[in-house]
Amino acid sequence: MTDAPAAFSHWEVQPRSIRLSAGEFEQRVPLSLRGDVDAPVFASSNPEVAEIGPDGVIRCGWTIGNAVLMVWRSSARDSLRHVLVEVRDPSWFADHPDFASGATVFLSGMVVNALNTSGVGNALIEFRRSETGPAAYQTFANAYGGFELSVPEGFYYVEVTAPGYIAWHGWVNADPNTSGDIQIVLSPELDGQVARIVLQWGLNPRDLDSHLTGPTPSGGRFHVFYSHTIENEAAELDVDDTSSYGPETITIHRLIPGVYRYAVHDYTNRNANPSTGLAQSGASVKVFLSDGREQTFTVPNAPGTVWTVFEIDGATGTVTAVNAMSYQSQPANVGM
Repeated sequence: MTDAPAAFSHWEVQPRSIRLSAGEFEQRVPLSLRGDVDAPVFASSNPEVAEIGPDGVIRCGWTIGNAVLMVWRSSARDSLRHVLVEVRDPSWFADHPDFASGATVFLSGMVVNALNTSGVGNALIEFRRSETGPAAYQTFANAYGGFELSVPEGFYYVEVTAPGYIAWHGWVNADPNTSGDIQIVLSPELDGQVARIVLQWGLNPRDLDSHLTGPTPSGGRFHVFYSHTIENEAAELDVDDTSSYGPETITIHRLIPGVYRYAVHDYTNRNANPSTGLAQSGASVKVFLSDGREQTFTVPNAPGTVWTVFEIDGATGTVTAVNAMSYQSQPANVGM
């Protein structure tokens, strides 16, 4: 059969072609049939890309690829129409000249070592339009870790890599109204350590502090923070930042059975109640585990001067999100 209408009265199906962006969720597109149609029959050449049911509704969007849908006028399959479905990676739309828009944004920044804030030279910085799409723009950091790049405005999924470091991933908003450099913090690969925790935030508050509490072999609890930076082979505070942005970094060297608790304290506003300084700080925490797992936490939009971020089960290594806000004026009591 072909698309020729044979001896029947005119009939048609709309749309005749569909192009959409792949995503995490199913997308549904109903077909419209008009004219001399009687009990139509539907089929797909590639159901993994696009399915179509007896209701004439296309279900697609989760798999990249092409499919041709066949629509017969009746159960006798005596006249046929075709519908082309294309599911593209989001980067295709972002980089296609027909969809390009917006101003060019100049970006600059630094790639730094999480353990000492020194620059990481020659790191590769790749900007993608989606997490799985190809690199749309890329550059290398100079010998001191600095980089510059011009890209069209929009959101980009950025990957930064360097030999001997754990790859960094995150979203960056290239906005012409945004000022200030981008700071990328790379954690050296774990070499015998159990985990590394990296805190970053914005300009305000100036001083956020990392706190880790955990069990001791004697049955007590240790507390690593700015006034007790090393706990006897258990953990240490590698970097303490008191002038905005971070990073603040804690490395865990070993786990024993018990609960390890990580929290962020707004030292700047520690005596304020109520306070939304921490909630508005843009703070984020990345935790890297020795088995390759990585988790990112973002500060909740709720008042408080303490953000209890997560707990680790010392027996299993399981990380459990807490994401609770509370108040505490005394740094020595945070996380205890």
